[in-house]
Amino acid sequence: MRVCYGLVGMTRGHAARALAIGQELIDRGHEVLFCTEGDAEELLSARFGEERVFKTTTPKYHLKHGRLSIWRTVFGNKKYLYGRRNLAKPLIAHLKQWQPDLTVSDYEPLMWQASKELGIPHVAVNSQEFFRSSPMPKGLSLAHRIQAKAGGMIVRRFSPTADLRIVGKILVEKRPKSKALFVGAILRKEFESLTWRPQGEHFVVYSCPMLEQSLAAINQVAQREQKRGKVFGVPPSMVEGYDWLDHQPTSESGFITAVCHADFAVATPGNQFMAETLQLGIPVLMTPTPKQFEQEINAKMQMQARPHQYAMFHSEAEIPDPSQAHHDTTDASGRTKVVDLIEALVKQ
Repeated sequence: MRVCYGLVGMTRGHAARALAIGQELIDRGHEVLFCTEGDAEELLSARFGEERVFKTTTPKYHLKHGRLSIWRTVFGNKKYLYGRRNLAKPLIAHLKQWQPDLTVSDYEPLMWQASKELGIPHVAVNSQEFFRSSPMPKGLSLAHRIQAKAGGMIVRRFSPTADLRIVGKILVEKRPKSKALFVGAILRKEFESLTWRPQGEHFVVYSCPMLEQSLAAINQVAQREQKRGKVFGVPPSMVEGYDWLDHQPTSESGFITAVCHADFAVATPGNQFMAETLQLGIPVLMTPTPKQFEQEINAKMQMQARPHQYAMFHSEAEIPDPSQAHHDTTDASGRTKVVDLIEALVKQ
């Protein structure tokens, strides 16, 4: 089976999900072509080789004065909703030669157009589908509910129709009438054998350039705790001048090793990293990207479900103590469930 897997290029989370599903497909003898750019292209090329990655254009965040702008992001990406037929032409020309059996889209709009043109099945795999297919957490503000509804409309516009809609997300329930398939956490195979073993020397900072202003407060926490902060996700120049913070290069294995040996994490509450830390039991101080409503909703969900493991970050925040709480077993079999569903679809 040949699978064309498209994913949005920004942020590590979508790439981590593609690494998990892609490796499972390859381990089962299938061929995979990844279509993406940016951070995802770098990570996927490092794992699978450049020959398995086809560069495409994907949606991006748009900023104003260094901060996320919702309106600029919406209008800056409207071409993916209304002009995708032309944007997909180079991809479709390549796929006519490669001849995939189906396409997979992770918050990416060109795979649906390619499937329509080639007459092959299309599968939508993401976490954002929960905006439409799950009840929102209790106590959510009206503004967040409106934003979640809009987010659900966008994810459906990326894949207006799909043979399968698969949701890889933790701590959510399924609406009774939803036809989406919930598979739990989609984690890389490596996490089956990983354990959290803090060394008492460092903590991990998983951030982004839009959170540059938080680095000063994170440096204060590092000094207070007398632990080095290993910073991922920002350019080296942003870390210069902070005595207790050390920039770390983009590296899949380096990131995992740093996380497993960290005493705690200060991180944006993206879907994938929250699932990874929940699986390992690592305490997390969360720093949602301003105006990134999905992260703000994720943070609320994590604190409601695991208040002894997750807390909001500020310079005087106490590090959560996960040992105080009893944790239910987390379903981390999403990777194999996704591939089982894809294989069953192709065999029909």
